[in-house]
Amino acid sequence: MARKKELIPWFVSILIPTFERPEYLEKCLESALNQNYSNYEIIVADASRNEDTQILMHKFRGSDKLTYLHDPAATKVETFQIFEEIAKGEFIQWLMDDDMILPNKLNYMIRCFKQEKRVKLVTSRRGVIDEDGNYVGQMGTELIIDGLYGVYKGREIGNVILEDFKNPIGEVSAALFRWRDLKNHYFRANSRGYRMIADVAMWLDILEGGGECAVFKDPLSLYRRHPGQVSMKRDSILRSRIEWFMLGTDYYLKRIFLTQWKEYAHLLSKIVAEYERDILPFVHVYEDEPHFGAYTVAINEMKEILEHRGG
Repeated sequence: MARKKELIPWFVSILIPTFERPEYLEKCLESALNQNYSNYEIIVADASRNEDTQILMHKFRGSDKLTYLHDPAATKVETFQIFEEIAKGEFIQWLMDDDMILPNKLNYMIRCFKQEKRVKLVTSRRGVIDEDGNYVGQMGTELIIDGLYGVYKGREIGNVILEDFKNPIGEVSAALFRWRDLKNHYFRANSRGYRMIADVAMWLDILEGGGECAVFKDPLSLYRRHPGQVSMKRDSILRSRIEWFMLGTDYYLKRIFLTQWKEYAHLLSKIVAEYERDILPFVHVYEDEPHFGAYTVAINEMKEILEHRGG
């Protein structure tokens, strides 16, 4: 992504978009301000239509690391674009307002970038917390990691992601990367057809040109699961499967990831198997969802591809 201004080397911009969730944002901000790496800034872009978040931000007004912007008329894209205009760091740390990062996250990840010259993306396994902040488990165990972190070739981890439609790199709050390695930003994924798996589309975008990904064994971020999340709704599951099909097909046709038929077929087979196992027996629960029709069309298309090539 082209930038209009010079960025500060080894400086991290923590970017926090928020909308009417001050109870989560407070913990999120505290975690950002508690980093033991000192070379960073925090930018909060608030699109809330009420004053609750503004009131909360008075608590943090003494921090010279924090910039707070409030525009209740801003669209989602406009809220995200402001980060590009004012962020000063060479590195981006997205931080969703309901997530948290652990104190040594930036320190460990910047050190990794300095040691591993081919790395373009650094992430970790993620801790999971519930809506009340209770620790409930860990995500990102798909990768076997020996030592402090593991380093994987971009093409290899891209295939891991696409073949099993899983995201071991994690949600946007989990990873750290450079502006220069990003072509299509997270919030622009909608225009490319990806809403539910925008984070995955961004990770693959960074890695498709080569380079490596480092994954820390222990969690360095906390992902919050709560009832308000779009990703937990039935229609979101259906839409995400359509998007996984789109993304896998796009990379297979370009022969960037999933360069072999058997790899692409593995993805399609897994999505179809999930449909037959988890959706079809309960079809009456899903058939009124907005994307059910498009989902069934995609499933039938995947079946035809597999039957045609397999036959």
